[in-house]
Amino acid sequence: MDKRDERTWVVIELSRAGEQHAEAGLLVPSLREALSVGPDYPIFVPSVIFERDGNRTTIHLMEGYVFVAAGLTETAYFNLERSCSYVRQVLSIDSPSGIRTLSTIPDSAVREMRRQLQEHVATDLEVGMQVLVTQGLYEGLEAEIKAIEGDQATVLFVLRSIEIIDAVPKVFLDPLDREGAEA
Repeated sequence: MDKRDERTWVVIELSRAGEQHAEAGLLVPSLREALSVGPDYPIFVPSVIFERDGNRTTIHLMEGYVFVAAGLTETAYFNLERSCSYVRQVLSIDSPSGIRTLSTIPDSAVREMRRQLQEHVATDLEVGMQVLVTQGLYEGLEAEIKAIEGDQATVLFVLRSIEIIDAVPKVFLDPLDREGAEA
């Protein structure tokens, strides 16, 4: 694939209210509504929110920002500054003629942020935690962590007719009751 065909992401700086909305796990649906896009439109909040032992835990990679896939009209993004109290500004560049152009980052940068966030989450995994496998052979399956050793977690998959115990890299596991990261 030609790098010019790679998805790009619009960088949006959040207001304090936006940061609080992200912390509550409500930012993504609010932005989708403000942009009039469907539930599958890519939006990435660089944080993960989950509950452990009844306590809400948030892991932030980059507080105060959200990334929305490019592809809408530029005015759709810029209108967020006026119509959405959660947005402080849409990052942009002013041309010499005064025309504002969206600042975007490549998909590779968002993939790297996801990887870093996954590493942070992996350090917070505990025995007994319910998880979702995000990559690999068991992608999409839910499991319970039975043991952790180094970079691997031994997990139990309970399927209809079989139970499987296998080792999975910790970075492939997300707490099952997590909210937010991307939708």
